[in-house]
Amino acid sequence: MIIVMEENATEEQIARVIEKLMHLGFDVHRSTGITRTVLGAVGQKIVDARELELLPGVAEVLRVTTPYKLVSRSFRQEDLEIRLGDVVIGGREIVL
Repeated sequence: MIIVMEENATEEQIARVIEKLMHLGFDVHRSTGITRTVLGAVGQKIVDARELELLPGVAEVLRVTTPYKLVSRSFRQEDLEIRLGDVVIGGREIVL
C-alpha cells in the first residue's frame, strides 16, 4: 500500500501515520521528495484504506497489487541509478 502525504504535512502527522502503519503490522519505507513524502506500507495485512485516508496529513492511499512495489514508479517517482563498480544501471545508457 502507498500512502501519499499532503504537501504541507508536518513531521508530526507523518510520524503518526508511520506509527499507525507499524501498529497494524506493516513495515514502512519512507521516501521524502522535494514537495511530498510517500510511505510504502509492506505486508500482507488487509486494511480499509478509508481508515488511513482520514488521518491528518494524508492526501491519498493507493493499493498496490503489482510485484516489486518498492522499485515501481508508484512508490518512487524519481529515476533511480545504481552504481556497480564502473557500471551505472538505470541511467540513460543501455547496459549490456
